[in-house]
Amino acid sequence: MRLVKLVALFGFWQGAGVSFSCGPYFPCWNISDVGVVFVGTPIRYKAAGPSSIAVDFAVSETLGTPLGQKWVTVNKSRGTDSGYPFRMGVEYLVFANKIKSELWTSSCLGTRPVIVATALVRQLRAIKERRPAAQIFGFIGTEPYPGVSPASRLEAKPIGSISITAKTGSAEFRTSSNPDGSFEFSGLPAGLYHVSPTLPEGIFIWFMKFVLAHEFSVQPGVACEADLPLYPKDDPFGANQPR
Repeated sequence: MRLVKLVALFGFWQGAGVSFSCGPYFPCWNISDVGVVFVGTPIRYKAAGPSSIAVDFAVSETLGTPLGQKWVTVNKSRGTDSGYPFRMGVEYLVFANKIKSELWTSSCLGTRPVIVATALVRQLRAIKERRPAAQIFGFIGTEPYPGVSPASRLEAKPIGSISITAKTGSAEFRTSSNPDGSFEFSGLPAGLYHVSPTLPEGIFIWFMKFVLAHEFSVQPGVACEADLPLYPKDDPFGANQPR
Protein backbone atom coordinates (compact mmCIF):
# COMPACT_ATOMS: atom_id res chain seq x y z
CA MET A 1 0.00 0.00 0.00
CA ARG A 2 1.05 3.59 -0.63
CA LEU A 3 0.56 6.32 1.92
CA VAL A 4 -1.01 9.51 0.61
CA LYS A 5 -1.16 12.90 2.29
CA LEU A 6 -4.19 14.81 1.00
CA VAL A 7 -5.17 18.44 1.52
CA ALA A 8 -8.85 19.34 1.98
CA LEU A 9 -10.10 22.92 1.55
CA PHE A 10 -13.78 23.90 1.69
CA GLY A 11 -15.17 25.37 -1.49
CA PHE A 12 -12.23 24.45 -3.72
CA TRP A 13 -14.08 22.50 -6.39
CA GLN A 14 -12.82 23.90 -9.68
CA GLY A 15 -11.22 21.33 -11.93
CA ALA A 16 -12.93 18.26 -10.53
CA GLY A 17 -14.15 15.77 -13.09
CA VAL A 18 -16.95 14.01 -11.26
CA SER A 19 -20.08 15.20 -9.45
CA PHE A 20 -20.13 17.78 -6.64
CA SER A 21 -21.87 17.73 -3.28
CA CYS A 22 -21.97 21.54 -3.09
CA GLY A 23 -21.93 24.34 -5.61
CA PRO A 24 -23.49 23.77 -9.05
CA TYR A 25 -24.83 20.30 -9.81
CA PHE A 26 -23.09 18.74 -12.81
CA PRO A 27 -24.18 15.08 -13.04
CA CYS A 28 -22.46 14.38 -16.38
CA TRP A 29 -18.73 14.61 -17.03
CA ASN A 30 -16.22 13.97 -19.78
CA ILE A 31 -14.49 10.63 -19.23
CA SER A 32 -11.20 12.08 -20.48
CA ASP A 33 -11.13 14.52 -17.53
CA VAL A 34 -10.96 12.23 -14.50
CA GLY A 35 -8.07 13.96 -12.69
CA VAL A 36 -6.49 12.74 -9.43
CA VAL A 37 -8.65 9.97 -7.92
CA PHE A 38 -7.77 7.15 -5.55
CA VAL A 39 -9.25 4.65 -3.12
CA GLY A 40 -7.70 4.83 0.32
CA THR A 41 -8.13 4.61 4.08
CA PRO A 42 -7.16 7.46 6.44
CA ILE A 43 -4.88 6.19 9.16
CA ARG A 44 -4.00 9.33 11.15
CA TYR A 45 -4.43 13.07 11.49
CA LYS A 46 -1.50 15.36 12.18
CA ALA A 47 -0.83 19.10 12.39
CA ALA A 48 0.15 20.66 9.06
CA GLY A 49 0.23 24.37 9.88
CA PRO A 50 -1.57 27.06 11.92
CA SER A 51 -4.91 26.53 10.17
CA SER A 52 -4.87 23.02 8.77
CA ILE A 53 -4.61 19.36 9.73
CA ALA A 54 -3.05 16.74 7.48
CA VAL A 55 -4.62 13.35 6.84
CA ASP A 56 -2.39 10.39 6.01
CA PHE A 57 -3.91 7.76 3.74
CA ALA A 58 -3.04 4.18 2.94
CA VAL A 59 -3.85 4.04 -0.78
CA SER A 60 -5.12 0.76 -2.19
CA GLU A 61 -5.93 1.83 -5.75
CA THR A 62 -5.23 4.78 -8.06
CA LEU A 63 -8.05 5.39 -10.54
CA GLY A 64 -7.11 8.63 -12.26
CA THR A 65 -3.92 10.58 -12.84
CA PRO A 66 -0.93 8.65 -11.45
CA LEU A 67 0.12 10.04 -8.09
CA GLY A 68 3.75 9.93 -9.18
CA GLN A 69 5.14 9.30 -5.71
CA LYS A 70 4.85 6.71 -2.99
CA TRP A 71 4.24 9.15 -0.12
CA VAL A 72 1.91 12.10 -0.40
CA THR A 73 -0.38 13.89 2.15
CA VAL A 74 -4.00 15.62 2.43
CA ASN A 75 -5.29 18.51 4.82
CA LYS A 76 -8.45 20.04 6.18
CA SER A 77 -9.09 23.28 8.05
CA ARG A 78 -8.44 23.12 11.77
CA GLY A 79 -11.56 23.19 13.94
CA THR A 80 -14.03 22.52 11.12
CA ASP A 81 -15.24 19.68 8.96
CA SER A 82 -15.48 21.96 5.92
CA GLY A 83 -12.62 20.19 4.21
CA TYR A 84 -14.04 16.70 4.61
CA PRO A 85 -14.87 14.84 7.83
CA PHE A 86 -12.72 11.76 7.22
CA ARG A 87 -13.14 8.97 9.74
CA MET A 88 -10.18 6.78 10.59
CA GLY A 89 -10.33 3.23 9.26
CA VAL A 90 -13.07 3.90 6.68
CA GLU A 91 -12.29 3.31 3.00
CA TYR A 92 -12.95 6.35 0.80
CA LEU A 93 -12.99 7.25 -2.86
CA VAL A 94 -11.02 10.51 -2.88
CA PHE A 95 -11.01 13.18 -5.59
CA ALA A 96 -8.28 15.80 -5.44
CA ASN A 97 -6.80 18.82 -7.16
CA LYS A 98 -3.04 19.09 -7.36
CA ILE A 99 -1.78 22.54 -6.39
CA LYS A 100 1.98 22.86 -6.71
CA SER A 101 3.27 19.85 -4.80
CA GLU A 102 0.15 19.22 -2.69
CA LEU A 103 -3.15 17.45 -3.21
CA TRP A 104 -6.35 19.21 -2.08
CA THR A 105 -9.82 17.76 -1.65
CA SER A 106 -13.13 18.96 -0.24
CA SER A 107 -16.71 17.83 0.24
CA CYS A 108 -17.44 19.61 -3.06
CA LEU A 109 -15.23 17.34 -5.16
CA GLY A 110 -17.17 14.10 -4.90
CA THR A 111 -15.06 12.47 -2.17
CA ARG A 112 -17.17 9.87 -0.35
CA PRO A 113 -17.07 6.49 1.44
CA VAL A 114 -16.54 3.60 -0.96
CA ILE A 115 -19.76 1.98 0.29
CA VAL A 116 -21.76 4.56 -1.71
CA ALA A 117 -19.31 4.73 -4.64
CA THR A 118 -19.44 1.15 -5.93
CA ALA A 119 -20.89 2.09 -9.34
CA LEU A 120 -18.57 5.07 -9.73
CA VAL A 121 -15.49 3.00 -8.86
CA ARG A 122 -16.52 0.48 -11.51
CA GLN A 123 -16.72 3.21 -14.17
CA LEU A 124 -13.39 4.72 -13.15
CA ARG A 125 -11.74 1.31 -13.44
CA ALA A 126 -13.23 0.89 -16.91
CA ILE A 127 -11.94 4.31 -17.98
CA LYS A 128 -8.48 3.57 -16.61
CA GLU A 129 -8.41 0.26 -18.51
CA ARG A 130 -9.73 1.96 -21.68
CA ARG A 131 -12.98 -0.01 -21.58
CA PRO A 132 -16.42 1.56 -22.20
CA ALA A 133 -17.95 3.18 -19.13
CA ALA A 134 -21.69 3.04 -18.46
CA GLN A 135 -23.55 6.08 -19.76
CA ILE A 136 -25.77 6.45 -16.68
CA PHE A 137 -24.91 4.84 -13.35
CA GLY A 138 -25.38 5.38 -9.65
CA PHE A 139 -25.95 4.18 -6.11
CA ILE A 140 -29.36 3.58 -4.55
CA GLY A 141 -29.80 3.13 -0.82
CA THR A 142 -31.13 4.68 2.38
CA GLU A 143 -29.32 7.23 4.53
CA PRO A 144 -30.35 8.84 7.83
CA TYR A 145 -30.19 12.38 6.35
CA PRO A 146 -29.15 12.33 2.66
CA GLY A 147 -27.43 15.40 1.29
CA VAL A 148 -27.18 17.14 4.66
CA SER A 149 -23.78 15.90 5.85
CA PRO A 150 -21.03 13.72 4.36
CA ALA A 151 -21.14 11.75 7.62
CA SER A 152 -24.61 10.49 6.66
CA ARG A 153 -23.05 8.49 3.84
CA LEU A 154 -21.16 6.36 6.37
CA GLU A 155 -24.49 4.93 7.49
CA ALA A 156 -25.84 4.27 4.00
CA LYS A 157 -27.56 0.94 3.44
CA PRO A 158 -27.59 -0.22 -0.19
CA ILE A 159 -30.80 -1.68 -1.60
CA GLY A 160 -30.65 -4.37 -4.26
CA SER A 161 -33.25 -5.61 -6.74
CA ILE A 162 -34.80 -2.15 -7.25
CA SER A 163 -36.20 -1.63 -10.75
CA ILE A 164 -34.82 1.58 -12.27
CA THR A 165 -35.99 3.24 -15.50
CA ALA A 166 -34.15 5.63 -17.80
CA LYS A 167 -36.61 7.44 -20.07
CA THR A 168 -36.09 9.71 -23.08
CA GLY A 169 -39.12 10.79 -25.08
CA SER A 170 -41.22 7.66 -25.69
CA ALA A 171 -38.29 5.25 -25.18
CA GLU A 172 -37.72 3.52 -21.85
CA PHE A 173 -34.81 1.38 -20.67
CA ARG A 174 -34.81 -0.65 -17.45
CA THR A 175 -32.24 -2.17 -15.15
CA SER A 176 -32.11 -3.41 -11.53
CA SER A 177 -29.80 -2.47 -8.68
CA ASN A 178 -27.18 -4.92 -7.48
CA PRO A 179 -26.90 -6.05 -3.84
CA ASP A 180 -24.28 -3.32 -3.27
CA GLY A 181 -26.78 -0.68 -4.43
CA SER A 182 -25.04 -0.01 -7.74
CA PHE A 183 -26.86 0.20 -11.05
CA GLU A 184 -25.93 1.20 -14.58
CA PHE A 185 -27.25 1.71 -18.10
CA SER A 186 -25.13 1.00 -21.17
CA GLY A 187 -25.90 1.11 -24.89
CA LEU A 188 -28.34 4.03 -24.58
CA PRO A 189 -29.05 6.15 -27.66
CA ALA A 190 -27.92 9.77 -27.35
CA GLY A 191 -30.50 12.05 -25.76
CA LEU A 192 -31.79 13.63 -22.55
CA TYR A 193 -32.89 11.10 -19.92
CA HIS A 194 -34.82 11.10 -16.67
CA VAL A 195 -34.08 8.34 -14.16
CA SER A 196 -36.63 6.97 -11.68
CA PRO A 197 -36.87 3.89 -9.43
CA THR A 198 -39.85 1.71 -8.51
CA LEU A 199 -39.61 1.70 -4.72
CA PRO A 200 -41.03 -0.66 -2.10
CA GLU A 201 -43.71 0.68 0.22
CA GLY A 202 -42.39 2.92 2.98
CA ILE A 203 -39.25 4.08 1.11
CA PHE A 204 -39.04 7.60 -0.32
CA ILE A 205 -36.65 9.65 -2.48
CA TRP A 206 -34.93 12.52 -0.72
CA PHE A 207 -36.00 15.79 -2.42
CA MET A 208 -38.00 13.64 -4.82
CA LYS A 209 -39.17 16.36 -7.24
CA PHE A 210 -35.65 17.71 -7.64
CA VAL A 211 -34.10 14.26 -8.14
CA LEU A 212 -36.71 13.09 -10.64
CA ALA A 213 -36.39 16.35 -12.58
CA HIS A 214 -32.68 15.83 -13.28
CA GLU A 215 -31.86 15.54 -16.97
CA PHE A 216 -28.90 13.39 -17.95
CA SER A 217 -27.39 14.21 -21.33
CA VAL A 218 -26.19 10.95 -22.87
CA GLN A 219 -23.60 11.50 -25.59
CA PRO A 220 -20.32 9.94 -26.73
CA GLY A 221 -17.45 10.26 -24.27
CA VAL A 222 -19.69 11.31 -21.38
CA ALA A 223 -20.71 9.47 -18.19
CA CYS A 224 -23.62 10.56 -15.98
CA GLU A 225 -23.95 9.83 -12.26
CA ALA A 226 -27.53 9.41 -11.05
CA ASP A 227 -27.41 8.55 -7.34
CA LEU A 228 -30.83 7.96 -5.77
CA PRO A 229 -30.80 8.95 -2.07
CA LEU A 230 -33.61 7.30 -0.10
CA TYR A 231 -35.00 7.39 3.41
CA PRO A 232 -37.48 5.11 5.23
CA LYS A 233 -40.94 6.13 6.34
CA ASP A 234 -40.01 6.17 10.03
CA ASP A 235 -37.02 8.48 9.60
CA PRO A 236 -37.82 11.57 11.76
CA PHE A 237 -35.37 13.72 9.79
CA GLY A 238 -37.42 13.14 6.65
CA ALA A 239 -40.82 13.75 8.24
CA ASN A 240 -41.36 17.01 6.34
CA GLN A 241 -40.08 15.76 3.01
CA PRO A 242 -42.60 15.76 0.13
CA ARG A 243 -43.63 12.24 -0.86
